[in-house]
Amino acid sequence: MPAIPLVFRIKLNARKYSGHQEASMTVRSFKDLKLLLAFVVVFSMLSLPGSLSGGSYVPQIHLAAANTAPNQPWYPAGPSMDKIQYQIYTDSTAEITALQTGAVDIPDSPIPPSAVPQICGSPGFLCTAPVPFSGYFELEFHLDQNFWGCQMSFGNSACGVNIRQGMAHGLDKTAFINAELSGTGVAIDNPVPPSVNLVSPNPCGWDSAHAQSGSNCVVAAPGGTAYHLAMAAAGAGCTNTPSFTYTPGCGTPDFCAAADHFIAAGLATGKNPSTCVLTGVPSTVTSNSIHFFVRSDDVARLHMGDSYAQFICGLFTGAFSTGCGIGGSSTNIVVTDTGSITQFPGFTTSKTSVALTWWVYTAGFSNIQTFDASLYYIYNGKFVSGIPAIQPPNGPCSSESIPSFSASNYMYLCNPSYDSISNQMEFAPCLSAPGDPTPGSPNPTFSNCPSTSQLTATSASYQAQDLFGQNAFTIPVWTQTNQFAYLSNWQRVVVQNGDGFIPPGNTVAEFNAYNPNPAVGVAGTIRQGYSQSAVSVNPFIATTNHDLGLVDNIWDSPYRANPSQPGTSLEWMTVSTSQLPPSGLAYVPPTGTVATFRFSLRQDIFWQTGQKVTAWDLAFSYVALKATGASLGSGLAPITGMKVISPSQVDVNVNQVGLFTKLYVGSTIVFPGRIWSSCGASTWDAGANNQNFAAANAALTPCIGPNVSSSGVVLPTASAVDTAKIQPSYDPLAAGTLVGSGPWVCVGPPVGTACATSPGIQAPAGGSYFLQRYGLGTIPGATLNTYFRSSGNLALWAWSGDTGNFPNDFLEFSIASSCFGRMPVPTGCARWSMGIGNPTGSSGSPAPIGLTQMSIIQRFVGVNWVAPYDWRMSPPQNIAIFPPVLYEGSISLNPSTVTGCTIPFNSGGGYDC
Repeated sequence: MPAIPLVFRIKLNARKYSGHQEASMTVRSFKDLKLLLAFVVVFSMLSLPGSLSGGSYVPQIHLAAANTAPNQPWYPAGPSMDKIQYQIYTDSTAEITALQTGAVDIPDSPIPPSAVPQICGSPGFLCTAPVPFSGYFELEFHLDQNFWGCQMSFGNSACGVNIRQGMAHGLDKTAFINAELSGTGVAIDNPVPPSVNLVSPNPCGWDSAHAQSGSNCVVAAPGGTAYHLAMAAAGAGCTNTPSFTYTPGCGTPDFCAAADHFIAAGLATGKNPSTCVLTGVPSTVTSNSIHFFVRSDDVARLHMGDSYAQFICGLFTGAFSTGCGIGGSSTNIVVTDTGSITQFPGFTTSKTSVALTWWVYTAGFSNIQTFDASLYYIYNGKFVSGIPAIQPPNGPCSSESIPSFSASNYMYLCNPSYDSISNQMEFAPCLSAPGDPTPGSPNPTFSNCPSTSQLTATSASYQAQDLFGQNAFTIPVWTQTNQFAYLSNWQRVVVQNGDGFIPPGNTVAEFNAYNPNPAVGVAGTIRQGYSQSAVSVNPFIATTNHDLGLVDNIWDSPYRANPSQPGTSLEWMTVSTSQLPPSGLAYVPPTGTVATFRFSLRQDIFWQTGQKVTAWDLAFSYVALKATGASLGSGLAPITGMKVISPSQVDVNVNQVGLFTKLYVGSTIVFPGRIWSSCGASTWDAGANNQNFAAANAALTPCIGPNVSSSGVVLPTASAVDTAKIQPSYDPLAAGTLVGSGPWVCVGPPVGTACATSPGIQAPAGGSYFLQRYGLGTIPGATLNTYFRSSGNLALWAWSGDTGNFPNDFLEFSIASSCFGRMPVPTGCARWSMGIGNPTGSSGSPAPIGLTQMSIIQRFVGVNWVAPYDWRMSPPQNIAIFPPVLYEGSISLNPSTVTGCTIPFNSGGGYDC
């Protein structure tokens, strides 16, 4: 399934940010004045976030069954293990079989319902609690294809609506779930999973030719109501009956309703009065046959696709088969092509024409944490590959769409009415208000946000779903509840709430999972199962969930989600983010700018090749992704410009702000300009290393983009990206450019290459990808040549005593400075005379505080590891209690609450002494 291009598709949770804070204090004299001067320069630009309430989590093991996985807390540091091997399988069945033989530690596939008793009854496995899936499955249409002589016209033609409405009658969703999923799924009529908790519309009036009535015809109707007149039955009078119990047969109400729609679409002149098989099929139908691309790597989707294909063949021929024709042909109506996700051609779009490479696809999406993740970021016309031939005045697609090789709206849905209402939904100033649609009511009412003329997000999203369903732009079918399993000798295998172990949700499990001595496999290595190969890890092409599973481990983003509550996130690469009005800027922003997000980056982040990550890298990444229309840049849609303020601070100007805008912008990956810019590494490094900011900025601005305002703002209308590297054929793994700042390294040598069993990223079944922990071979916390959020660095931050409260951290720094070089160590500075930051000292034999200790404290001044939360007082949901036990490869990092401070850290004492 395509993964949503952003790691955070989230529910609304208010985040509170304080503004810049200033403090006046008297600093006690200390020996090394240079430390204070450096401190003031480095941190004068910091803005500090506030906090949110949360709750620490103490792990609890369900005692009902010995093999039930504990509900693990999560740790914002890692990786715990040294290496990870991604083992590629042909499909989920092969992967689960490998789990049962002990050949994989953590599979990414859920357990089939039929296998749950066997696997979960074995002491060799731990099984998670059921996880409601934050995704869904649907039947999709290429909405600019020719279907049997009917041009879909980007979803706008009347014949196209009739064809799609007719096909929508072709499957009994409830019967499908009972037969294929043993009742563990939920039928849906809208492209949003129930986990989002959105009010769904009354669908009974969607089919104007066959209006429905009954108790389900209300606001928030149960899934499976739409386009469903009766329970599926085998029917009679035709050559055969359907192979599946959920396919309506000849003469049944839904079969006949579909025939009526196909006649209205001009695909036939009549129907058999008893069977409803079509009659009078014109030659335009047989000269424009269609193809179903049916995913063969997922049994439920395979059967869903085959069922719909049989239904269509039954309508045209009276025989239920997965491919068919008339007039002596067996293929001039429907051809069914089966294959895996890597074989589906639709994800690659064209920058010069509409890519007419498919007709019907059995699709799936994951990581839908907010209603706009699908209703806006997948289906709005802004996200097609926007070539001039399909934009006004030539076509209905949004003038804001950008030519792209990886458009997230690869269905080419361009309906101006839908674009308008989904845009209102996305940028609504409030979530809800009295008067919004009420579940159970036969008819909806709508409401505006207080003191505005704008619909609430709830009212606008209702109308967006309603319009979507009336036009049957796709046919949503089901979501499901998943259960996952892993080998029982593993600890800290964190289950993402919504995706479980499905990538990219499983990146936290890979981050935290720990096993000091795996009973099987390779020491120090996680054997992560992948039911499919990745298609591409090129950030300009990547779209599938397996693509993003690798992408999110190589490259970081300013924000990362809480796996237990994906509706919330942490400042990850950033110390803080401020939202400023245009009047709060010292420069003139681009026309149309209504707000600016100011990102303040941490200053201890380095690329895996050793260079420092800077604000210019973030600006380059955002401009490049926006200007090329890349799927991973969808969240950047409202950006009007980027302005670098300092080497660690950058402004993101936007023309609209909605409930989720800041989080979507902040969840976009950052990659090295030195590798991806057309300027090249030597030019980029020379600029970035120039200590004169004005000169550095002047050198690097043209390496970001060619269009710059008079205020020095880089406009995202064009990018200085190396155009050879944004092509679908460009493979960073083969080219040796798979280099990021994230937790895992494609180690090579050189870094960025040679980490797969095959030359390119599309490893075949039986192949593997190999990554290792960024910092492997270094002492925890002893060097900057490691992941900035490693376990060792978390231990070092805890030791420093810094909390992210600037006045407090400044005071702590001044106290430590007053003890610089003094022996015996003053009592007030004893905490810095031992622990991981001073590893030879102990409570009985404190070590002196020197430059090393002062530089560590200075490094973390203003840094809150879990911003915008307070780990001690109001922590994020389900995070481990502070200070936690940590692991970095073979080394255990214990807090003083476990090992005390009577022995030095390098002999086993606590890291936070």
